[in-house]
This record gives sequence, C-alpha cells and structure tokens, in this order.
Amino acid sequence: MSKKVTIKDIAVLVGVSTATISHYLNGNYGKMSETTKKSIENAIELTNYRPSAVAKGLATNEFRIIGVVIADITNPFISTVMKGVNDACRENGYAVIFTNSDNDIRMEMKNINELRQQNVSGIILDSVSADNPLVKTLDNSDTVMVDRQSKEVAIDTVVSDNEASTFRFINYMKKQKYNQIFFVSLPLTGISTREQRYIGFKKALSLVNDDNLIILNGESDQLKKKLQNIIQTKQGKVGFFTVNGPTLLRFMELMNSMNFRYPQDYGIGSYEDLDWMKILKPGITCIRQDSYGIGKSATNHLLNKIKSKSYQELARTIEIPTELIYRDSL
Repeated sequence: MSKKVTIKDIAVLVGVSTATISHYLNGNYGKMSETTKKSIENAIELTNYRPSAVAKGLATNEFRIIGVVIADITNPFISTVMKGVNDACRENGYAVIFTNSDNDIRMEMKNINELRQQNVSGIILDSVSADNPLVKTLDNSDTVMVDRQSKEVAIDTVVSDNEASTFRFINYMKKQKYNQIFFVSLPLTGISTREQRYIGFKKALSLVNDDNLIILNGESDQLKKKLQNIIQTKQGKVGFFTVNGPTLLRFMELMNSMNFRYPQDYGIGSYEDLDWMKILKPGITCIRQDSYGIGKSATNHLLNKIKSKSYQELARTIEIPTELIYRDSL
C-alpha cells in the first residue's frame, strides 16, 4: 500500500510552507505568485492529493470539524437529524465526527470532552438530560443543542414547535367530534419534548389536572383495566394521542392484546411520522417533524456563530415548524 500524501509532502515538493499550501486549498491566493499557484496545482494533480479537514487544521490551527453528541443513535428521529447535520457540514467544507452517548449522561460528558481535545470547531448536542448542571457549563459561542431543551435555556437550541403543534392537533381531534381525548406517553419527567407536548395537550382541552394522562410503564393489569373501562364506558368518540412513534407502537400492541381496534373502537393520532405509520391500515394521522431541517438549521446556526465569532449573550430557542399529516386513524 502506497503512503498517503500529506500537506507537508506537497509543501516539500513545491518548496513552500504548509501555510502557503493551506492558503491555496482555502482559495486565498492574494499573497502568492501565479508561478507558486501553478506549481501547487501541478503537485496536487501529480500526487492525487486529497486534503482533509485535519490536514488543513494542522497547517492553519483552524480545524474545520464539527462534533455531534447523540443521546441515542437508535432513535429513528435522530438519524434524519444527523443527515441534515452532515449535509450542511459538507456544503460548508466541514467534516463531522458523530458520537453516541447511549442514554448515559456520563458517557455524554466523556464524548464532549474527547471532542474538545480533538480541537473541533463546535459541537451539536442532542443531550440525554438538557437540565443536567454539566450541560450548563458549555459555551454558547460554539455549541448548539437539538431536540431537547433545558427549562432555563443556556445554549442556543433548535427544536420542533412541540407545544404549539400538539395544541393544533388536539383542536383538530375536537373538530372530528372526539369528546374524550387522552395523552399517552412514556414517563414525562425530565424529557422536555414530552413535557412540552403535554402542555400543548392540556391547553387545548383547558385541563387543570392529569386525569387524561396515560403513562405506559409496563403492561400492568391496572393499566389494562383503565383502558378497558375507557373504551367500554365511552359516551361519544374516544381518542388517544401518543407522544411519539415508539409510544404509539407500544400502545397499539397493548390495545391489540385486548382486541380493541382503531378506528372502530377508538381514534388514534401521534406525534412523529415514521415510515411504518403510513403502511398500517388505516394509516396513522400524525404530526410530521422536519427532523432534516432541524439538523441543517442547527448546523448553519452553529457555523454562523463560529464564522462571525459573535453570538447573542442571551441563548435562544429556534422552533422548526411541523406539518399535520391526515390519514384515516381518526
């Protein structure tokens, strides 16, 4: 296997400094002669040299690399966010390093520290716990959070319009004559996306208590009895709104085990639009997040902060609009 050509090899071949080669690679030709420029061009063509972000960084002390810290890489929502991040980085000439925290806050901080040691230009964080005190120590000048947000926003954060879109969806269910509507979720506490969607739900129904909240925490007999009672004693139309795709799947498995079918026995809608939700018969009416847009927006916002070397002292939340997808489950 032949040795990989480096930026130093090109510099030696041409007889100039690595900084000059880096200026050429970045399109900064102002301080070099046409002869030098042509010599560098010929050397790169001759050696088939392909510059890397790391090589450029070694020459200029400017590492064009974005680190991404993901809470759970198996989450289907985050995979499209990552594509948005990757595409935006590539369009702007940045490389990307992805890390997975596996829903472990200690691993998350380890990943952040290791990325810092690699001199990344900035970090995009999908946090395990946005309210963890350690997260608040991060620098807003070169960090952007996605998906989850802290109660007191200390880092610029890009999210879906969770509360507002849930409010609109529940009002749509009301227009479809659903007079009993329940919010189905995994445990809410500490997960901002679930909490904000629940706030939108309660506002739409003017609720002051949690009587319409159903938490899926195992398939207990008590939970089955509660659902059976809701269906069997309903007066009018009963509907359920699930907080995300995985919750929808668990809820439907539970209802199927009791031989309840939608939309005959109940109506069902969900936050999140996963591929299998349109294949079901009937398909699931849902809120579609622009996860790709979240990834691109977060990356472009981060790069703007890095390039301009300026940012607002007061961290802000950037909400990406969602779309209501109409199918036949309601």
